[in-house]
Amino acid sequence: MIKLASISTYVRDYGNKTFFEEPFNEIDNVVFSSLIYLNYEGIVPENRKYIRLEEAGIKYLEKYSYFEISKLGIAQKVSYQLLKQVVNTVRYKDVLMYNFKYIADSDRQFGAVCFKVKKNFTYVAFEGTDNLLSGWKEDFELSYKFPVPAQTLAIEYINKRVRFYDKNVMVGGHSKGGNLALVSSMFAKKLVNKKIKKIYSNDGPGLRKAEIESDNYKRVRDRLIHIVPNYSYIGVLLRNDKFKVIKSTRRDFMAHSVSTWQTDGTSFKEASLSKISSNLRESIILWLDEHNDEQRRKMIETVFEAFEKSGIKDTNDFFNIKKSFNIVKNIRNVDDETKELVMSLIQFNINYLIENS
Repeated sequence: MIKLASISTYVRDYGNKTFFEEPFNEIDNVVFSSLIYLNYEGIVPENRKYIRLEEAGIKYLEKYSYFEISKLGIAQKVSYQLLKQVVNTVRYKDVLMYNFKYIADSDRQFGAVCFKVKKNFTYVAFEGTDNLLSGWKEDFELSYKFPVPAQTLAIEYINKRVRFYDKNVMVGGHSKGGNLALVSSMFAKKLVNKKIKKIYSNDGPGLRKAEIESDNYKRVRDRLIHIVPNYSYIGVLLRNDKFKVIKSTRRDFMAHSVSTWQTDGTSFKEASLSKISSNLRESIILWLDEHNDEQRRKMIETVFEAFEKSGIKDTNDFFNIKKSFNIVKNIRNVDDETKELVMSLIQFNINYLIENS
Protein backbone atom coordinates (compact mmCIF):
# COMPACT_ATOMS: atom_id res chain seq x y z
CA MET A 1 0.00 0.00 0.00
CA ILE A 2 1.38 3.42 -1.02
CA LYS A 3 1.63 5.86 1.88
CA LEU A 4 0.59 9.35 0.79
CA ALA A 5 2.80 12.28 1.74
CA SER A 6 1.20 15.05 3.80
CA ILE A 7 2.14 18.18 5.74
CA SER A 8 3.15 15.88 8.58
CA THR A 9 5.49 14.07 6.18
CA TYR A 10 6.99 17.40 5.12
CA VAL A 11 7.69 18.44 8.72
CA ARG A 12 9.30 15.05 9.40
CA ASP A 13 11.50 15.22 6.29
CA TYR A 14 12.47 18.92 6.38
CA GLY A 15 12.17 19.74 10.07
CA ASN A 16 15.94 19.40 10.52
CA LYS A 17 16.68 22.13 7.96
CA THR A 18 16.74 25.85 8.77
CA PHE A 19 15.01 28.41 6.57
CA PHE A 20 18.46 29.43 5.33
CA GLU A 21 19.22 25.87 4.20
CA GLU A 22 15.75 25.26 2.71
CA PRO A 23 13.92 28.49 1.81
CA PHE A 24 10.36 29.24 2.91
CA ASN A 25 7.78 27.55 0.66
CA GLU A 26 4.03 27.08 0.25
CA ILE A 27 3.88 24.24 2.79
CA ASP A 28 5.55 26.39 5.47
CA ASN A 29 2.85 28.93 4.70
CA VAL A 30 0.16 26.37 5.51
CA VAL A 31 1.96 25.34 8.71
CA PHE A 32 1.92 28.93 9.97
CA SER A 33 -1.65 29.56 8.83
CA SER A 34 -2.71 26.42 10.74
CA LEU A 35 -0.95 27.22 14.00
CA ILE A 36 -3.02 30.39 14.46
CA TYR A 37 -6.13 28.26 15.06
CA LEU A 38 -4.95 27.82 18.68
CA ASN A 39 -5.62 30.46 21.31
CA TYR A 40 -2.25 31.59 22.70
CA GLU A 41 -3.73 34.14 25.09
CA GLY A 42 -1.43 34.56 28.08
CA ILE A 43 1.38 32.76 26.22
CA VAL A 44 2.25 34.80 23.13
CA PRO A 45 2.71 38.56 23.82
CA GLU A 46 0.16 41.00 22.42
CA ASN A 47 2.99 43.37 21.49
CA ARG A 48 6.38 43.08 19.77
CA LYS A 49 7.98 41.33 22.72
CA TYR A 50 8.95 37.98 21.18
CA ILE A 51 8.60 34.44 22.43
CA ARG A 52 10.25 31.51 20.65
CA LEU A 53 7.86 29.04 19.07
CA GLU A 54 9.44 26.23 21.07
CA GLU A 55 8.77 28.01 24.37
CA ALA A 56 5.25 29.06 23.35
CA GLY A 57 4.47 25.54 22.14
CA ILE A 58 5.67 23.84 25.31
CA LYS A 59 3.61 26.23 27.44
CA TYR A 60 0.54 25.65 25.30
CA LEU A 61 0.87 21.85 25.33
CA GLU A 62 1.32 21.90 29.10
CA LYS A 63 -1.75 24.11 29.53
CA TYR A 64 -4.12 22.25 27.19
CA SER A 65 -4.57 18.53 26.64
CA TYR A 66 -5.66 16.98 23.35
CA PHE A 67 -8.88 15.93 25.11
CA GLU A 68 -9.75 19.60 25.67
CA ILE A 69 -8.87 20.53 22.08
CA SER A 70 -10.84 17.56 20.69
CA LYS A 71 -14.03 19.27 21.90
CA LEU A 72 -13.30 22.09 19.45
CA GLY A 73 -13.27 21.92 15.65
CA ILE A 74 -11.25 19.94 13.14
CA ALA A 75 -8.87 22.83 12.42
CA GLN A 76 -7.95 23.14 16.11
CA LYS A 77 -7.27 19.39 16.36
CA VAL A 78 -5.06 19.49 13.27
CA SER A 79 -3.27 22.57 14.63
CA TYR A 80 -2.67 20.91 18.02
CA GLN A 81 -1.08 17.84 16.43
CA LEU A 82 0.98 20.05 14.13
CA LEU A 83 2.23 22.13 17.06
CA LYS A 84 3.32 18.94 18.84
CA GLN A 85 5.29 17.96 15.75
CA VAL A 86 7.00 21.29 14.97
CA VAL A 87 7.76 22.50 18.49
CA ASN A 88 11.20 20.86 18.76
CA THR A 89 12.26 20.94 15.10
CA VAL A 90 15.34 22.85 13.97
CA ARG A 91 13.24 24.56 11.30
CA TYR A 92 10.52 25.99 13.54
CA LYS A 93 11.63 26.03 17.17
CA ASP A 94 13.48 29.37 16.98
CA VAL A 95 10.76 31.15 14.98
CA LEU A 96 9.63 34.17 16.99
CA MET A 97 5.94 34.70 17.80
CA TYR A 98 4.45 38.04 18.81
CA ASN A 99 1.54 40.46 18.30
CA PHE A 100 -1.07 37.86 19.23
CA LYS A 101 -4.63 39.13 19.05
CA TYR A 102 -7.85 37.22 19.63
CA ILE A 103 -11.45 38.49 19.71
CA ALA A 104 -14.57 36.35 19.94
CA ASP A 105 -18.01 37.78 20.64
CA SER A 106 -21.50 37.64 19.15
CA ASP A 107 -20.51 39.77 16.15
CA ARG A 108 -16.82 39.02 15.63
CA GLN A 109 -14.40 36.13 15.49
CA PHE A 110 -10.83 37.16 14.80
CA GLY A 111 -7.36 35.85 15.51
CA ALA A 112 -3.91 36.90 14.29
CA VAL A 113 -0.24 36.46 15.14
CA CYS A 114 3.13 37.32 13.63
CA PHE A 115 5.90 34.77 13.02
CA LYS A 116 9.44 36.00 12.37
CA VAL A 117 12.67 34.38 11.24
CA LYS A 118 15.26 37.09 11.86
CA LYS A 119 17.11 38.38 8.78
CA ASN A 120 14.80 36.29 6.62
CA PHE A 121 11.03 36.96 6.71
CA THR A 122 7.92 37.85 8.70
CA TYR A 123 4.69 35.88 8.25
CA VAL A 124 1.42 37.51 9.36
CA ALA A 125 -1.16 34.77 10.00
CA PHE A 126 -4.92 35.28 10.22
CA GLU A 127 -7.21 32.69 11.79
CA GLY A 128 -9.97 31.16 9.70
CA THR A 129 -13.28 29.55 10.54
CA ASP A 130 -13.75 25.87 11.23
CA ASN A 131 -16.41 23.33 10.27
CA LEU A 132 -19.00 24.80 12.66
CA LEU A 133 -22.18 26.10 11.00
CA SER A 134 -21.68 29.53 12.60
CA GLY A 135 -18.29 29.89 10.94
CA TRP A 136 -19.62 28.62 7.65
CA LYS A 137 -22.36 31.25 7.76
CA GLU A 138 -19.69 33.88 8.29
CA ASP A 139 -18.03 32.85 5.02
CA PHE A 140 -21.34 33.24 3.16
CA GLU A 141 -21.96 36.65 4.74
CA LEU A 142 -18.99 37.88 2.72
CA SER A 143 -21.30 37.74 -0.32
CA TYR A 144 -23.41 40.68 0.81
CA LYS A 145 -21.28 42.63 3.31
CA PHE A 146 -18.01 44.49 2.88
CA PRO A 147 -16.18 44.91 5.03
CA VAL A 148 -17.38 42.41 7.64
CA PRO A 149 -16.09 43.05 11.20
CA ALA A 150 -13.22 40.54 10.86
CA GLN A 151 -12.03 42.24 7.66
CA THR A 152 -11.98 45.63 9.40
CA LEU A 153 -9.96 44.13 12.26
CA ALA A 154 -7.52 42.52 9.80
CA ILE A 155 -6.94 45.85 8.02
CA GLU A 156 -6.33 47.58 11.36
CA TYR A 157 -4.02 44.77 12.47
CA ILE A 158 -1.73 44.76 9.44
CA ASN A 159 -1.43 48.55 9.36
CA LYS A 160 -0.61 48.73 13.06
CA ARG A 161 1.56 45.62 13.50
CA VAL A 162 3.77 45.68 10.38
CA ARG A 163 6.50 48.22 11.09
CA PHE A 164 9.10 50.04 9.00
CA TYR A 165 11.91 47.64 10.02
CA ASP A 166 9.97 44.51 8.96
CA LYS A 167 11.26 43.01 5.72
CA ASN A 168 10.05 40.29 3.35
CA VAL A 169 6.55 40.26 4.79
CA MET A 170 4.18 37.47 3.84
CA VAL A 171 0.51 37.44 4.79
CA GLY A 172 -1.65 34.34 4.89
CA GLY A 173 -4.46 32.34 6.38
CA HIS A 174 -6.66 29.30 5.90
CA SER A 175 -10.39 29.47 5.11
CA LYS A 176 -11.74 32.89 6.14
CA GLY A 177 -8.18 33.70 7.24
CA GLY A 178 -7.13 33.57 3.57
CA ASN A 179 -9.76 36.16 2.70
CA LEU A 180 -8.55 38.34 5.60
CA ALA A 181 -4.97 38.04 4.34
CA LEU A 182 -6.05 39.25 0.90
CA VAL A 183 -8.36 42.06 2.06
CA SER A 184 -5.90 43.38 4.67
CA SER A 185 -3.18 43.52 2.00
CA MET A 186 -5.54 45.29 -0.42
CA PHE A 187 -6.11 48.04 2.13
CA ALA A 188 -2.63 48.18 3.64
CA LYS A 189 -1.02 51.60 3.85
CA LYS A 190 1.48 52.41 1.10
CA LEU A 191 4.54 51.77 3.27
CA VAL A 192 3.12 48.44 4.53
CA ASN A 193 1.95 47.37 1.09
CA LYS A 194 5.46 47.77 -0.32
CA LYS A 195 6.80 45.34 2.27
CA ILE A 196 4.36 42.54 1.38
CA LYS A 197 6.04 40.04 -0.95
CA LYS A 198 3.39 37.30 -1.07
CA ILE A 199 -0.23 36.84 0.00
CA TYR A 200 -1.46 33.29 0.66
CA SER A 201 -5.13 32.43 0.65
CA ASN A 202 -5.32 28.74 1.59
CA ASP A 203 -8.77 27.64 0.41
CA GLY A 204 -10.14 31.04 1.38
CA PRO A 205 -13.30 32.63 -0.06
CA GLY A 206 -12.92 35.13 -2.86
CA LEU A 207 -14.36 38.63 -3.25
CA ARG A 208 -17.52 40.33 -4.42
CA LYS A 209 -17.54 41.76 -7.94
CA ALA A 210 -16.96 45.34 -6.76
CA GLU A 211 -13.85 44.35 -4.79
CA ILE A 212 -12.30 42.03 -7.39
CA GLU A 213 -12.65 44.76 -10.03
CA SER A 214 -11.18 47.43 -7.75
CA ASP A 215 -7.77 49.10 -8.02
CA ASN A 216 -6.98 47.85 -4.51
CA TYR A 217 -7.22 44.25 -5.74
CA LYS A 218 -5.31 44.95 -8.93
CA ARG A 219 -2.32 46.31 -7.02
CA VAL A 220 -1.90 43.07 -5.03
CA ARG A 221 -3.15 40.47 -7.52
CA ASP A 222 0.29 39.47 -8.80
CA ARG A 223 1.41 38.70 -5.24
CA LEU A 224 -1.63 36.54 -4.44
CA ILE A 225 -1.21 32.76 -4.25
CA HIS A 226 -4.65 31.23 -3.88
CA ILE A 227 -4.40 27.52 -3.07
CA VAL A 228 -7.51 25.33 -3.30
CA PRO A 229 -7.91 21.54 -3.01
CA ASN A 230 -9.40 19.76 -6.01
CA TYR A 231 -12.59 19.19 -3.99
CA SER A 232 -12.94 22.76 -2.76
CA TYR A 233 -16.19 24.30 -1.54
CA ILE A 234 -14.94 27.28 0.51
CA GLY A 235 -12.17 28.40 -1.85
CA VAL A 236 -14.62 28.66 -4.77
CA LEU A 237 -17.04 30.90 -2.86
CA LEU A 238 -17.58 34.34 -4.41
CA ARG A 239 -15.33 35.46 -7.28
CA ASN A 240 -11.77 34.23 -7.79
CA ASP A 241 -9.77 34.99 -10.91
CA LYS A 242 -6.70 32.89 -10.08
CA PHE A 243 -5.90 29.81 -8.02
CA LYS A 244 -3.57 26.85 -7.79
CA VAL A 245 -5.38 23.53 -7.47
CA ILE A 246 -3.77 20.86 -5.30
CA LYS A 247 -4.65 17.26 -4.52
CA SER A 248 -6.60 16.26 -1.42
CA THR A 249 -7.10 12.72 -0.13
CA ARG A 250 -10.80 13.47 0.41
CA ARG A 251 -13.73 14.15 -1.91
CA ASP A 252 -16.08 15.76 0.59
CA PHE A 253 -16.10 18.69 3.03
CA MET A 254 -12.99 17.24 4.71
CA ALA A 255 -10.98 18.33 1.65
CA HIS A 256 -11.01 21.77 3.29
CA SER A 257 -8.79 20.41 6.08
CA VAL A 258 -5.08 20.97 5.42
CA SER A 259 -4.37 17.53 6.93
CA THR A 260 -5.78 16.01 3.71
CA TRP A 261 -3.56 17.99 1.33
CA GLN A 262 -0.91 15.90 -0.44
CA THR A 263 2.68 17.03 -0.64
CA ASP A 264 5.54 16.24 -2.97
CA GLY A 265 8.82 17.31 -1.41
CA THR A 266 8.66 21.05 -0.74
CA SER A 267 5.43 21.73 -2.63
CA PHE A 268 1.87 20.44 -2.87
CA LYS A 269 0.82 17.95 -5.54
CA GLU A 270 -1.02 19.81 -8.27
CA ALA A 271 -4.36 18.62 -9.63
CA SER A 272 -7.36 19.82 -11.62
CA LEU A 273 -10.50 21.21 -10.07
CA SER A 274 -13.06 18.42 -9.71
CA LYS A 275 -16.27 18.52 -11.69
CA ILE A 276 -18.34 18.93 -8.52
CA SER A 277 -16.26 21.96 -7.42
CA SER A 278 -16.38 23.44 -10.93
CA ASN A 279 -20.18 23.07 -11.00
CA LEU A 280 -20.42 24.61 -7.54
CA ARG A 281 -18.29 27.54 -8.65
CA GLU A 282 -20.55 28.12 -11.66
CA SER A 283 -23.67 27.88 -9.45
CA ILE A 284 -22.21 30.45 -7.05
CA ILE A 285 -21.42 32.93 -9.85
CA LEU A 286 -24.93 32.50 -11.29
CA TRP A 287 -26.44 33.00 -7.83
CA LEU A 288 -24.36 36.13 -7.26
CA ASP A 289 -25.39 37.56 -10.63
CA GLU A 290 -29.09 36.85 -10.00
CA HIS A 291 -29.27 38.58 -6.60
CA ASN A 292 -28.31 41.93 -5.15
CA ASP A 293 -26.76 42.30 -1.68
CA GLU A 294 -30.08 42.62 0.17
CA GLN A 295 -31.54 39.58 -1.61
CA ARG A 296 -28.41 37.58 -0.79
CA ARG A 297 -28.71 38.53 2.88
CA LYS A 298 -32.32 37.37 3.07
CA MET A 299 -31.61 34.13 1.20
CA ILE A 300 -28.59 33.26 3.33
CA GLU A 301 -30.49 33.90 6.55
CA THR A 302 -33.36 31.74 5.28
CA VAL A 303 -31.03 28.91 4.23
CA PHE A 304 -29.11 28.86 7.49
CA GLU A 305 -32.38 28.88 9.44
CA ALA A 306 -33.31 25.80 7.39
CA PHE A 307 -29.97 24.19 8.27
CA GLU A 308 -30.57 24.81 11.98
CA LYS A 309 -34.15 23.43 11.79
CA SER A 310 -32.72 20.33 10.11
CA GLY A 311 -30.31 19.72 12.99
CA ILE A 312 -27.19 20.79 11.09
CA LYS A 313 -24.54 22.08 13.51
CA ASP A 314 -21.39 21.49 11.50
CA THR A 315 -20.36 20.18 8.09
CA ASN A 316 -20.12 16.61 9.41
CA ASP A 317 -23.92 16.63 9.82
CA PHE A 318 -24.24 16.70 6.03
CA PHE A 319 -23.10 13.05 6.14
CA ASN A 320 -26.46 12.32 7.76
CA ILE A 321 -28.77 11.61 4.83
CA LYS A 322 -31.88 12.13 6.95
CA LYS A 323 -30.75 15.61 7.98
CA SER A 324 -29.82 16.42 4.39
CA PHE A 325 -33.30 15.46 3.17
CA ASN A 326 -34.80 17.60 5.93
CA ILE A 327 -32.94 20.58 4.47
CA VAL A 328 -34.72 20.05 1.15
CA LYS A 329 -38.08 20.22 2.97
CA ASN A 330 -37.08 23.36 4.85
CA ILE A 331 -35.96 25.47 1.88
CA ARG A 332 -39.28 25.66 0.05
CA ASN A 333 -39.41 29.43 0.45
CA VAL A 334 -36.26 30.20 -1.52
CA ASP A 335 -35.88 30.70 -5.26
CA ASP A 336 -34.66 28.06 -7.71
CA GLU A 337 -31.09 29.41 -7.96
CA THR A 338 -30.65 29.31 -4.18
CA LYS A 339 -32.12 25.79 -4.01
CA GLU A 340 -29.67 24.66 -6.70
CA LEU A 341 -26.77 26.19 -4.78
CA VAL A 342 -27.79 24.42 -1.54
CA MET A 343 -28.21 21.13 -3.38
CA SER A 344 -24.72 21.51 -4.86
CA LEU A 345 -23.31 21.84 -1.34
CA ILE A 346 -25.24 18.83 -0.03
CA GLN A 347 -24.02 16.81 -3.01
CA PHE A 348 -20.42 17.03 -1.76
CA ASN A 349 -20.91 14.61 1.09
CA ILE A 350 -23.70 12.52 -0.43
CA ASN A 351 -21.43 11.61 -3.37
CA TYR A 352 -18.65 10.65 -0.94
CA LEU A 353 -21.05 8.42 1.04
CA ILE A 354 -22.22 6.66 -2.12
CA GLU A 355 -18.66 6.11 -3.37
CA ASN A 356 -17.50 4.70 -0.04
CA SER A 357 -20.56 2.66 0.96
